[in-house]
Amino acid sequence: MMSEVPRQLPWKRFVHVLQRLGYRQVKARRGSTRLFSHPSRNPSLISLHEPHPGDTIHPGTLHNFLQRLQMSPEEFIELLRK
Repeated sequence: MMSEVPRQLPWKRFVHVLQRLGYRQVKARRGSTRLFSHPSRNPSLISLHEPHPGDTIHPGTLHNFLQRLQMSPEEFIELLRK
């Protein structure tokens, strides 16, 4: 359930989870769009919006990101705890 997911999550912690999954930022994009790639995961390419102002991802946005990554909240929490 989403209740287990942090109410607010710093962008850097989210990127750390992406790195644990094997995603790498491919290039800096203009504005706040960040592009991540993983050659053997589906989706292999994902475009995410880095929050601003500030660096906090809120629950609705995090839920959207997890859907796009095809990841359950439980999987995310497990990686977040490592």
